[in-house]
Order: sequence, then C-alpha cells, then structure tokens
Amino acid sequence: MSYNTSEKNQYLDIVNIRSLERQFQNSMKQQNHNSESDFILGGAGDEETLRANTDDFRNFKIIPSVMHGLYDGLADTSTNFLGQNLTLPIIVSPSAAHGLVHENAELETIRGVAKTGSIMTVSHFSNQLISSIHDSSPETPWLYHYDEDSDSGLNKFLLDTAVNNKAKAIVVGVFGASFGRRERDLKNKFDFPSDLPFQQLSAYDNYPTGLDILSVNNRKHSDINPDRIKVIKKYSKLPVIIKGIQNGTDAVRAIEAGADAIWISNTGGRQLDGTRSTIEALPEISEAVNKRVPIIFDSGIRNGQHVFKALTLGADIVALGRPVLYGLHLGGSKGVESVMRHMKSELENTMLLSGVKNLEELRKYAKVERYR
Repeated sequence: MSYNTSEKNQYLDIVNIRSLERQFQNSMKQQNHNSESDFILGGAGDEETLRANTDDFRNFKIIPSVMHGLYDGLADTSTNFLGQNLTLPIIVSPSAAHGLVHENAELETIRGVAKTGSIMTVSHFSNQLISSIHDSSPETPWLYHYDEDSDSGLNKFLLDTAVNNKAKAIVVGVFGASFGRRERDLKNKFDFPSDLPFQQLSAYDNYPTGLDILSVNNRKHSDINPDRIKVIKKYSKLPVIIKGIQNGTDAVRAIEAGADAIWISNTGGRQLDGTRSTIEALPEISEAVNKRVPIIFDSGIRNGQHVFKALTLGADIVALGRPVLYGLHLGGSKGVESVMRHMKSELENTMLLSGVKNLEELRKYAKVERYR
C-alpha cells in the first residue's frame, strides 16, 4: 500500500504555533501516522535540549522603549541576505522527507515560501528531485543542505545538481560523527516508508536500495574537516554556509576555513541531548563572529518574540523547521504561507511595541537582557 498523507491546500487561521502543533499531531494521529509524527516532533535522549531550545528564550527579556511616534503598519521587516532581497528575516530550515506530511512534499513548501518573499533550504533527504523543486517555483531562491557521503561520486553528483538548478548557496551540515539517539524512533522502530524514497539520492546510479534510517544517516561523514569547506567552495563556486555551529571556537574555525555564513543550530535537539540551547549559545558565537559573516539561527523558535530576541542578540536571519511542516501538513503551500505570514506579523508587532520600526533600528537600538 502506498503512503497516504495530506492533500490539503488551504490558508490557516493561526492563533499561535503551539496550537498549530497540537492540530498537526491530532491530524497525523487520525491518519495513523503516529510514528511519523514522533519522528518530526521528537529529539534525542530525554529531549532535554529539545525543550530547552524553546524554554530558554524566557531567560532573555525584552527591554521596550516607547514614545517614538510609531503606529500599526509602520514596521518594515525587509532585509538582504547573501545578495537576496527578502521581505522578512525568516527562512525555512532543511527538514527531511516533506512527503511524510503532504503528498506534494517539497513542491508545496517552496510554493508557499515563494508567496512570502523568503528562502527555502532543500534537505539532502528530500522526497522530490532538486530539479522538480526548482521548477515548481523557478524564481524562488533556495539553498541546498548538503551532507558529505562516503561515496565521492555521489558528493559530486549532488553538488552538480544543486549548481545546475541555481542553488544560491551550499549549506554544509556539521552535526558530529554519529547519528542522534532518538528514543521515540527507537521505541516506534521508525523507518521511512519504502514507497516514499529520497528521490535525489535515488537518482544516483550507485545509490544502494533498502537502507534503513540509521544506515542512510551513518553513510555520511558528518564531522567534516574544515579543509573541505575550501574544496566545496572551489568545486561549486557558490557561497558555503556551515550549519551546526554551537560554540564560538568552531565559528572562528569555519570562518578561517572560508565559510561565507555561520548557521547556529543543534538540529532542533535531535543530535546530542544535554547540550545548551541555541539561544544560550548565540551571544558567545555572535561575539566570536564579530560581524565578519552573517549568522543564521535556528532551533526552538515558536513566535515573533523569539525571532526578535535572536535578531537583537546577533543573528542576521532566523530559520523555521517544525512549524513549516505543521503548516505544510494542514494546508499545503497555503499553510506554509500562513505560518510565515503569522511569524512576520508577530515580529512586526514585537518591533513596534519595543520601539523600533525596521531591522536597522532593531540592531542599533533594541535591547534584550538576560535574567534568571
């Protein structure tokens, strides 16, 4: 039997992302996709880091400033990232297997992103071909999330495909030398449905069939040597972004090796449990980077206040992972658009109530202090 999931394409009335998460979970349960839902929602170990990613935003408090003559509708969230003009400083993180939540998978995601003037990051483990994703919305900028494999031929094949389909940058994942121990998946004996292939990987002639999730992930050399940054840049002739940075020392090493941007991430708490949250790591990394390259930030963002805090503490761009999948499942491309517009609206509200009207003012004047 083929894998069946959502076919919806509708706008969503979103009160907050937490309620959207519950709707997502209930809908997946109704479709008998509990294990798939757990794969998306879950994290490593006891999920301490998963929870901390969101909870630790509470340790940072906004210090608003008033009496600036601001009013509703004045906020401007536009920005530029690696030469791309965006209407908001929020992009889409790479997430594996969008086909788990919607029949059109990444094709719907990029269409929704297109409507909001943002950027999508296409996962190494996409259910759709890179060419199909690009052709689904040819004018939409996108980044390719690339994981090194033990097969150098596959590495060249993937990079060539990304370049030929006009990727704007290569996002290199550096998440450690092993695969996170995700207890929900172990309990569920989760594996990706056999009739929901990773099409871009499967398009490589020598890619083996019948691999389970652990085998797929353990094929790659996640813990790459910094020297590979130069090699990937030279081969692809594209900017290279290093995703998975969690401390200032690694950020400096990546920049010295040629990284064009740093992506702070602990993969949403899905790799090593017991680490500090990304918002706790952000100030240290921002200081180490010292504005030499842009900083992308993800893991745990669930509202516009979180976005505001991350930007104020040094991020240039924030990225959404799970919330985009919730929107995709519940509303297809229109659902993705709804999530992005909801986050933009909350960010605008927070900016005005904090006393700034654009991102330039936010970076100069906005105040966030740490309390505990």
